[in-house]
Amino acid sequence: MLSFVSHLDQNDRHTLFTCFYAFFCSGLFALTMGSVMPDLKATYGLSDSLSGILLSVYSAGNLMAGLFSGLVPLYLGQRRSIMLLAALAYLGYLLLTITGNPLFLLTAFAMIGFGKGSVTSFNNRLVNQLSDGSPVAANILHSCFAVGAVLAPMVFLALRNAAGWRVGLSFLIVCGGICTVLFSRMRLKDDRPNRKDKVNRTLVFMKKPSFLILAMMMFCYLCSEYSVSGWLVTYLQSREGLAAALSGMDGLTSFSQTMAALLWTTMLVGRLGCAVLTSRFRQKPLMLVSSIGAACFYLLLLQSGSLTMVTVAVAGLGLCMAGICPMIYADAAPFTNAYPMAISILLGFGSIGAMLMSTLVGALADRFGFTGGMSAILAAFVLLVVFALLNLVVKTRRPQV
Repeated sequence: MLSFVSHLDQNDRHTLFTCFYAFFCSGLFALTMGSVMPDLKATYGLSDSLSGILLSVYSAGNLMAGLFSGLVPLYLGQRRSIMLLAALAYLGYLLLTITGNPLFLLTAFAMIGFGKGSVTSFNNRLVNQLSDGSPVAANILHSCFAVGAVLAPMVFLALRNAAGWRVGLSFLIVCGGICTVLFSRMRLKDDRPNRKDKVNRTLVFMKKPSFLILAMMMFCYLCSEYSVSGWLVTYLQSREGLAAALSGMDGLTSFSQTMAALLWTTMLVGRLGCAVLTSRFRQKPLMLVSSIGAACFYLLLLQSGSLTMVTVAVAGLGLCMAGICPMIYADAAPFTNAYPMAISILLGFGSIGAMLMSTLVGALADRFGFTGGMSAILAAFVLLVVFALLNLVVKTRRPQV
């Protein structure tokens, strides 16, 4: 299963494991955002609409990273580029601890999104290249993200209860600094791509239906993942029936943070399971089955009124969502390995979806309540099933470079 590691030299292995650690940090950054949102709202007096806008700006930062992070290495080189761009994420979290000024909050969320998006683009492309598009490598990479995501709510909650939410964010800043040091020690064989080579800038792959289907799958998936991750804690804390069952808001706060951790625990288990399954079975049918399961469990989450059913729905949702994103990246390897801009466009499509859905959920929540707002995400899951079916039917044609 780990055969893709055996042919790598020492420098490539260091690069591979640096990518794994960076994705672990990326998971910390992404999930802490949802966990800290109630504290930001309480401390700085933010409305639901402004909170949704902040999450959308974060997604917009991801979008900009998708569009531009592939071009920056042409001028600075890959190593210097990822060092600089990744640093934006933890500097953004530092800014959150300093001020509640809306302009600075918007800037901080944009920095976090741009930094995280750059790491996502760089790491997925590099791991695809080092492993020759192995879905096992992609699932292990995204499992590292899930490990960070699992730990994020627990570590944040422990530090928040012990010393305040700002101390919880300080942990991320330290992890981000270590990530930058590891990036600085990479030795890449093609550190500065040739700016005169048109392949480094071309978008010819956009003419391929199979690529567009994968891009729309990423759009729908990140619509769902970012919105669920960003709003799950706040959504559960808005459920009065759950608060009554847990004897007050203190119990509901702990339960909602536990559910955020459970979501990513099951996603970790699911991604490790997908690493095994994709080494034995075709990934396109697995993507369709996973998409159908995710849609069903999310519908169950919306309908659930008891602690038990909410727990079952969150666990099932995490298991089904787990392998979809890494399998999309692995399925797109013929394009991303041939065209540097392909990974950026793929991430750009996903970031647009995440940006639009986060804003929509916040706006609908202000008008119809959080159940109404979260119901919009169901449409993204249904569309994901449709595009997963098309992906199964339409043959992926390897581009001619």
